[in-house]
Formats: sequence, C-alpha cells, structure tokens
Amino acid sequence: MKQVIKIIPLISAVFLFSCSDDNTVFKEPSQIRAYETDAQIMAQFVDVDNATGKFVINPDKKITASDYVLNRNREELLAVSAVNCDLFMREMESVNGLLSSIKQSGVATAILYSTYSSDYLIKINGDNKIEINKAFTQSRSGANLVQLLFDGTQLEPRYFHAPESMTMTVSANSLSKFYLYQLSFGISSDSDAGTVIVAGVQSPCHASFYRIYTGEGNQSMSLKGKNLVGDGTLSVTISE
Repeated sequence: MKQVIKIIPLISAVFLFSCSDDNTVFKEPSQIRAYETDAQIMAQFVDVDNATGKFVINPDKKITASDYVLNRNREELLAVSAVNCDLFMREMESVNGLLSSIKQSGVATAILYSTYSSDYLIKINGDNKIEINKAFTQSRSGANLVQLLFDGTQLEPRYFHAPESMTMTVSANSLSKFYLYQLSFGISSDSDAGTVIVAGVQSPCHASFYRIYTGEGNQSMSLKGKNLVGDGTLSVTISE
C-alpha cells in the first residue's frame, strides 16, 4: 500500500505577510471596501509559481485586453486595503502550506491548478500506474463513464470500465476563496494507482480538460475523492 497523503498542521512557524513589493504598494484607501469585494479583485491576479507549486500574486497580470492600454484592473488592485490584502494573503498561504507538503511528499501523481484565467498542471510522481496530461478540448464521443460531485463528505469509490485513455473534465463551484480536493484512482491491479490534487481560486465557473492514461485498457477502475480545503463542490466527469 502506498503512502497516504497526510496534512500535517504547520505549528512550528509563524508567517508574517506583507502586502507590498518593489513594484506594488497597497495604500490604505480613505474608505475601506468590503472584504468580499477586495478578495474578488485580488483573486484575478493569482498565478502559479511552477518552481514551487504555490499560488502567488502577480500584479503585472493583464486581466482584460484593455489592461494593455489603461490597466484599470491594476488600479483596482492598488485600491485594495492593507487589512483585506493581509487576510487574503493569509488564506492563500494556508493553502500554499498544504500544497508544499503534498509536493515535497512526492505521493501525488499531479496537481491541477485553476486560476481566474488559466489552468496549470504540475506532474510530481511518475511511478504511479496512471498518467495525466492537459487536454484542450472535450472528448469527441462524449460518452460518460462516471460522473461524481464532491463536497464536504467523502463518498464511497465509484467503479467503472476504463479504456486505455480517457478524458477527465473538472469543474469547481467554490464558495471559498481557495479550494483543495484529493482524487484517488484505483485499477484492478492496484487500489492506489494514483492521486490527483485539484487546487484553485474562486473564479467564474469553467471546465478544465485532462487526458488520463492507464497503460492498458479494458479494466476495472475506481474513483473516490474528498474535500481538503474550502466550501463548495467539485464536479468530475470521466469520458471516453
């Protein structure tokens, strides 16, 4: 049995986060906006650091085409209050701590990231029995093999007949600023064939597509999952 991912509380350090860098200074506005408003603005500037596997704030990110001319979204970012910025950063770093532990453990097959405008895939363990790659379109046939909706409860494994390669469609409807889910795959010869982590920031709901390869077709496969961080749901569909 392979090692199971365990989330260990980070109790040995205290993190202090600053909402300023060499290029971006958050000045306290005369009237502080509601946290939900500022958090939604900051969420648009969340990116992924491929080297560390952590979420970061990219103040130079262009949200819309007009930002290349006027960059009003950056002006909105600079208007975020220091209080709300600090709270958002603490939420982000809490998730980053878990992502760092998972990445360093080497147990997961891959981590799938979803931000306001982009999807990312970082592969971790190539020794698992499944392989996952980014796909850019949905499968042509669209024949669903299994469809699950994950929330705060852990469901029993769902079994299905799997071909050699499949399309996995992932769509999150998060009520929290950040979310984290663990998907566990099993095949007939190995109940722990691979673990996939799905992480993201609250954003307009959009579907992400991935290709899963098992190395051999015509076998029984199982899928189960659980929510690790955040409130909301994650829809996962496996199709031919």
